[in-house]
Amino acid sequence: MTLDPLAASRQPRPVRDAWDPANAKQDLAIIAALPGRVSRLLEGVGTQSLGARYREGGWTVAEIVHHLVDSHLHSYLRCKYALCENHPSIVPYDENTWVATPECSADGVPEALDFLASLHARWIRMMSGLDETGWHRTFHHPERNRDFTLFQQAGLYGWHGEHHLAQAAMALGRPMPA
Repeated sequence: MTLDPLAASRQPRPVRDAWDPANAKQDLAIIAALPGRVSRLLEGVGTQSLGARYREGGWTVAEIVHHLVDSHLHSYLRCKYALCENHPSIVPYDENTWVATPECSADGVPEALDFLASLHARWIRMMSGLDETGWHRTFHHPERNRDFTLFQQAGLYGWHGEHHLAQAAMALGRPMPA
């Protein structure tokens, strides 16, 4: 984990090829810490500042927070389906359409932060209880035309949270929270 927002936003998206319990533990720690880090980043930030963008044409800080909720909810469900069904094909979604729904306003950020914290607590409880066989469960992503294991999904979403936290930090002109 880097505390430099620009460096964090430019990290390549990882897809792990091999199972490693140490990587899984690290990925879960990053995922578990994200809600608190987002909340610390937004401490004292007013509604108007939630409209800041990290780059021209990019999402606002509020949209980033709502995207984290939407995306991580999808990831949680993908993991749950992989554990409960035999190699399910997941349902893709249009992240820009999802972040444009009525609840995804600057005023809705406090509820989004609460939802993210509860979602991550439940997700971590589920993933922490996996044995090696569970980590190797898979789902199919039709848009990417590839299969993902749960250990790959954890690595991707550890990265995903860091990536968007960095964008929000850049938009606000703040350092990445520890």
